[in-house]
Amino acid sequence: MLSLYFDGALSVKNMEKPIVCENEALIKVKMAGICGTDHGIAKGYIPNYKGVLGHEFIGDVTDCCIPMWVGRRVTAEINIGCGHCEFCKAGLQKHCVERNVLGIRNKNGVFSEYVTVPIENIVEIPEEISDREAIFIEPLAAALEVLKSVSIATNDKVLIVGDGRLALIIAKVLIRAVGCKLTIVGKHSEKLALLKKTNEVSTINTLLLDDFSNSFDKFNVVIEATGNPQGLALALKHVYPRGTIILKSTYGQSVYFEPSFVVVNEIRIVGSRCGSFISAIDFLKKYKTDFTYLISAEFALCDAIKAFEYSLRPDVIKVLLVF
Repeated sequence: MLSLYFDGALSVKNMEKPIVCENEALIKVKMAGICGTDHGIAKGYIPNYKGVLGHEFIGDVTDCCIPMWVGRRVTAEINIGCGHCEFCKAGLQKHCVERNVLGIRNKNGVFSEYVTVPIENIVEIPEEISDREAIFIEPLAAALEVLKSVSIATNDKVLIVGDGRLALIIAKVLIRAVGCKLTIVGKHSEKLALLKKTNEVSTINTLLLDDFSNSFDKFNVVIEATGNPQGLALALKHVYPRGTIILKSTYGQSVYFEPSFVVVNEIRIVGSRCGSFISAIDFLKKYKTDFTYLISAEFALCDAIKAFEYSLRPDVIKVLLVF
């Protein structure tokens, strides 16, 4: 099978088709999305990583010890826990110390024609959700985790720092599910303009970073989704005393900030990561929110390296690999 493999560098090569083990499903991948984590790994975010990248996908089950799954269109939760620790028993596999993570940690990912995942991780995609809508289930689940991390009310002032894939999805979640007073700040006018393609423009204020840099406006909640130290510095500058900063992206470098400022102003800093795929599917069904306008381009798997290069362009949002 054809795969995109990383071993210090990206390469498209033929690999052995994985053997499905007990309590696993073999899935023929139909479509996969490139995200910032994939780029981070390719840049050395995870030292000594070797394997197939990718964790956002949809596909069809072709082999499984439970016959009812065969032929079904599915995606899969990315965290694979040990199943025995206190976190796994509480449904928090993402915090299992021995966890594997699809395409990220000790488990080959989905930039490949076939992938195996534990049966308990697979999630069926309802018929009313199209393939290109379903490809956003994983990042949408992460965006919805914001609402589980912090209570946000309609009258709260909320700032999103960043205009990348996840930031734009979080903005739509807050618009549809909360309707709070939302401001999003980014570097790219073309990305911010994408939000104006909807009928909810009146509920959101989009600003370029250069126009916002001298502002002294404060917010109850600041969501940092840039993954760089400058984003965190901006978040700290614009959060109210006793406000909350939510960190939604991992950092590929060390970050410095003054702890005394956080203590004196009683600011909460909350890390927020993966979310529930079921919650994401329920959101898509309830709010009928279409994220497909975020798709910038589609490439065949054989052109995956070109796809990675293209997805680094500043005007690009989401790039798909279509099998």
